[in-house]
Amino acid sequence: MLALFWQPYCWADETSYNLEFTGTIMAQACDVEISSLSQSIDLGQFAVANFPSTGTTAKAKPFNINLKNCSRGISGTKIWFTGIADTDNPALLALSDTGMGSTNLLATGVGVEISDGDDAIAINNTSSIDYPLKAGRNTLSFYIRYKSTRPMVTSGNATAVMYFDLQYE
Repeated sequence: MLALFWQPYCWADETSYNLEFTGTIMAQACDVEISSLSQSIDLGQFAVANFPSTGTTAKAKPFNINLKNCSRGISGTKIWFTGIADTDNPALLALSDTGMGSTNLLATGVGVEISDGDDAIAINNTSSIDYPLKAGRNTLSFYIRYKSTRPMVTSGNATAVMYFDLQYE
């Protein structure tokens, strides 16, 4: 908190100090729709045989981040997905216990890959392309899938949690 007091009979001289205030007036950003704040995406069930070697992927599932009330003053957004990185492939989201059982019941040798349909997006990446936005409603579309990180995958729960952050341009 900054408090300023005015003293009516105080005059500036060479022993006084000047105050300079700076700031920025920002355009209103967007509101993330409630349906996008907490999503549960079922990637399906796969046999370990579906992952015969490192780098094998499962079929991707789409998910959207819906934005509303975007102002005319913004032209785009950058997005970062964060979470626990896979130890074998840090670009992937690691599997984690999300209340589905103990960590001893988790599958191994597989992580979760995120993409925008064209390119994979590394988890915890500090850079992002600019996704264009228009005034009003916008939908940011992404895909998620399992990807093997080892030559041998073991069966078990394959759950994970990730978060996203938006920076408007």
